[in-house]
Amino acid sequence: MKGRIFPLLWLLLHPKQFSALRSITHRYPKSLLTERYWSGSASALGLPTNFDPAQPGNVPVTYPAVVKYAFTPVSSTPPYDRLPEQARPKADRDRAQSAAKQGAQDNYYREELIQNLASPEAKHCWAFEIQLQTQPQMPIDDVTVVWPEKKAPFFKVSRLTVAHQTVNFEQQCDFCENLRFSPWNGLAAHRPVGALNRLRSQVYTLVGKYRQQKRGVDDQEPTGEENFK
Repeated sequence: MKGRIFPLLWLLLHPKQFSALRSITHRYPKSLLTERYWSGSASALGLPTNFDPAQPGNVPVTYPAVVKYAFTPVSSTPPYDRLPEQARPKADRDRAQSAAKQGAQDNYYREELIQNLASPEAKHCWAFEIQLQTQPQMPIDDVTVVWPEKKAPFFKVSRLTVAHQTVNFEQQCDFCENLRFSPWNGLAAHRPVGALNRLRSQVYTLVGKYRQQKRGVDDQEPTGEENFK
């Protein structure tokens, strides 16, 4: 009981964080292939001239420009209009909740993804967009503050397309489980910024090493030449 009380008390004493958490967890998208994705924290756009590449990620740096990213679902054909938000049917959610009480797992999103991409005609697109920090009121350390799109709109720089493919190979799942995911796996010119990301640079590394140690695997990175059958 104590283990449940303390988190609840923390949320009650931090209403701003509680509100942000509710807004994140109270959505039930219909599909992962029509959902909008964005970065809650910011990233650098370029490096200062005196940047030291050997400097660890937990040291604050002032960057020439800072941005946030978004992948917005659009139609798969020109003019690539933005898709409306879609929700998972409530009746389906209710059935899953009832089944969960009997110990059944809710694999809705996994199965929907596998089935959708199995179609030879499958093609899903997202507009890759960036939002520039234009005002001091758009903080990088407080990720609960949303950067207003009216004052700093996202603009498109590219497009991502996901087409027909098989995504349920057992080897593929194992390969994914053995990877270490981190926002710091990227170019230095686009490194994550802000207090939260400096913390993540330490925590993600420790957690990743712990997972790989427990699974008995070595560190690995995708090459793009993997072949799963």
